[in-house]
Amino acid sequence: MAPPFPAGRAAMRSHVRRGACLLAAVLLAAPHAAAAPEGEGVLASACPGPGAMDLLLMPEEAEALDAEAAALTVTGAYTATDKRDAGKPKPVGLFLHRGQAISLEYGRMDGLLVIEADGAARILSAPSAQVAGASFDLTDLEGRRAFVAAAKTAGASALQSHLLIRDGELDLRPVESAPAAIRRILFQDSDGALAIWQSGARALTLHEAAEELARLHAPAMAMNLDMGSYDFCERTGAQSAAAGDGVRGASYSCGFLDRQGLERLSNLIRLHPDANCG
Repeated sequence: MAPPFPAGRAAMRSHVRRGACLLAAVLLAAPHAAAAPEGEGVLASACPGPGAMDLLLMPEEAEALDAEAAALTVTGAYTATDKRDAGKPKPVGLFLHRGQAISLEYGRMDGLLVIEADGAARILSAPSAQVAGASFDLTDLEGRRAFVAAAKTAGASALQSHLLIRDGELDLRPVESAPAAIRRILFQDSDGALAIWQSGARALTLHEAAEELARLHAPAMAMNLDMGSYDFCERTGAQSAAAGDGVRGASYSCGFLDRQGLERLSNLIRLHPDANCG
């Protein structure tokens, strides 16, 4: 008769394996609290999901800046030198606002920000644009037409800018004699959380800024935001500047332009740091 120990050890190993597999399945299935990026250079961040971001069309939605919800509002897409209807500022590139086509002039930029009607947002590349659960190639005319039609039906917003990081890899190369400036970048991590990063008061080339952002925060996707003389930045809903008294709704400027300079801008993006974070 064979000794009982080998069979007993085999049974024990089988039991341990089953237990480990069960524990792994439980951990994978268990919900986890949402987290948003933080750390060096991050001005604000929002967890993935509805209510994370708004796109404000200027000057039509200037009054929305007075909302009391906690937010960081900054310049989004570039503003063109020519105007749209009634002499209003015009955004550069394809631009849709809550299902309305503001500009159908597709720009040679690979970055696309899509904000669904519920405020859920994501950064995409133009050949892989997504809205309302469908995918489109914006480098193709028919693909752009189909994307615009789907965005109108869904009530979604979209804007173009330069894509800096795509699928975790730099999407640009260093350029000799490239201009240096203070940089502000919208990025998204692998979980879908959004954040706005700035190079502080330091002037960097776009490549240097993208390299630094990749090193510090390893984003999945990142796109450039307009700055320079179009730099608007305003914090709302934080503690008031007067001795931190906890008053909600207080706001203060954190950019080159204050509200007196808003007439120059065609759009703003507003990130809600309280959204979805548990």
